[in-house]
Amino acid sequence: MHIGRYWPKRREVMYGSLLLVFLRVLILAVVVMGLVMCADRVEAHYQKVVVYRNAPLCPAATRWQTADDCVAQITGEVVDAHRGESCTTDSNGVSSCTVTYSVHVRFGQHSQWLTVDASTYRAVEMGDRADLRLWHGEVVRMTTQGHTEDYLTASELASAGWLILAWLLLGATWPTLFGVRLIGLLPGWLVLTVPYLMVAYNLLGLNPMGVVGWSITAVLSAVGMGFMGRWLLELADW
Repeated sequence: MHIGRYWPKRREVMYGSLLLVFLRVLILAVVVMGLVMCADRVEAHYQKVVVYRNAPLCPAATRWQTADDCVAQITGEVVDAHRGESCTTDSNGVSSCTVTYSVHVRFGQHSQWLTVDASTYRAVEMGDRADLRLWHGEVVRMTTQGHTEDYLTASELASAGWLILAWLLLGATWPTLFGVRLIGLLPGWLVLTVPYLMVAYNLLGLNPMGVVGWSITAVLSAVGMGFMGRWLLELADW
């Protein structure tokens, strides 16, 4: 009699457990497939980056529109400059602003806005000469008024995007494997995204780090691990 009374509840619990296991397996399958795809895309873009990094400068007579696996050198002109500012206000009413600088460069029949730092922005004037380097039509370096700005290629940016996606997929495995209580690890995991990218780029040879880079990596790693460690200690006290 008691067994018949409690069997429906036990069956609901059993079905709920099976559904949870199924969802976890499904999420892990998606994560694994996503990681495989990320690795494949990073490898593909990495090969393109290697070609770019080892590419010689094009002969002087080469047109940048037809340049193949060489870095074209052309002369452009600064035709405009822009200073932008975006501000946000937190819950305490404290505002913080971010200032960005860019210059508009014309070369031939083409023109492009390029992000620059503050010193370059202050140094340039309309009509100034800009020495440009292009890779497959993308501006990868600009030198003007003694200031040099370097820019990432599309493959380098894509590599970073796929690496970030892989990191987020790995983060999704924490609550999937060990329960939603570990969702509190997310802030620390997100902080670790920056040092993860810096180390990954360094290991791939895309962006070798000096003392400053490794120092930033160490500090952010300590902060991220601190967030995660504090949460785990609080979880253990429960």
